[in-house]
Amino acid sequence: MDADHWYREMFEASTVGLALADEDGLLVLANDAYAAIVGCPRALLVGRSSREFTHPDDLAQHAAMEQIMADAKARGESVHVEKRYLHSDGTVRWGWISASEVPGPDGKRWTMAVVHDTTDRRRVEDDLRTAAQTDALTGLLNRRGWRDRLQVLTTPRGGDVALALAMVDFDRFKLYNDKHGHGRGDQLLVRFSAAAADLLDGRACFARWGGEEFALAVPGAGSTTMAAMLAELADVVPDRQTFSAGYTTLRSDESVDDCFDRADMLLFDAKRDGGARCYSDASRRSGD
Repeated sequence: MDADHWYREMFEASTVGLALADEDGLLVLANDAYAAIVGCPRALLVGRSSREFTHPDDLAQHAAMEQIMADAKARGESVHVEKRYLHSDGTVRWGWISASEVPGPDGKRWTMAVVHDTTDRRRVEDDLRTAAQTDALTGLLNRRGWRDRLQVLTTPRGGDVALALAMVDFDRFKLYNDKHGHGRGDQLLVRFSAAAADLLDGRACFARWGGEEFALAVPGAGSTTMAAMLAELADVVPDRQTFSAGYTTLRSDESVDDCFDRADMLLFDAKRDGGARCYSDASRRSGD
């Protein structure tokens, strides 16, 4: 059996996606593993561009591949990129691609791509990332998730960012637990979290800060909007329970952490004054 036949057998039998494209980026050969990744029958791949199967968010990367390969060649390196494919079943498949230039007919430059399906790994990573940012009891964001989300909302700032922050704390929660048991207390937090998430419906970043404390951030809003939102939240607290809150807005000359600390101090004042009230900077100045 000649070498060409062996190479062809290896190409066909490989469990890793293999594809050969001509100088115009059109597929000349592809094996079954590659066809499975992109979700297109092998017989229909020849003469088509992998662009057709590329996720819209990765089309810019696809268009730049020729330059990416040229830059890598100048550095004496191989090309390694990760991209997403839109499978025919509607799912997203991730592929880790090693691309190299190979000689084609008449001295033309063709491209061989080796594609490792990394979908399962990416899903595991996404699940772990979600778990790391989610409160196990309520399903809301936890502190880490809230901070990460807030960083996205405020970076890059590009000038002043309108942002209202609040700290919310249930009143006399320990007494509630002592009277009804910790299981009932947990259910109170779960029910409130579900009702709050439904009420806010993406309008705000809402997280369980810890225990019976919650953090709230409303981008593009001021104190008036935050006050109205807190009033709405107070109406969905189960079992006729109440909360206290401190809220404020981000100033142009301060960090988000400083702003959050100020909201926390306002919450402390609200709790000290008996609870079941929401304090802002204006409330404290007026002595309400």
